[in-house]
Amino acid sequence: MAVPKKKKSHSRSSMRRGSNGTFDANFPNVVIDKESGDPKLSHHIGADGTYKGRQIIKKKVKKTPQE
Repeated sequence: MAVPKKKKSHSRSSMRRGSNGTFDANFPNVVIDKESGDPKLSHHIGADGTYKGRQIIKKKVKKTPQE
């Protein structure tokens, strides 16, 4: 029975798996946000803090020191 003399590294295994077209870069859960146009995961809050057209997370405003 053939047994490998050394353990195959993660890099070599990935190179073998990736070269034959098994990795498909199709992400069906990534959608384009209607308001901002940015890609986001479906059913998640967008980068601007909105969800279903409502503002969920308010942006923090830096306070400047009053002179």
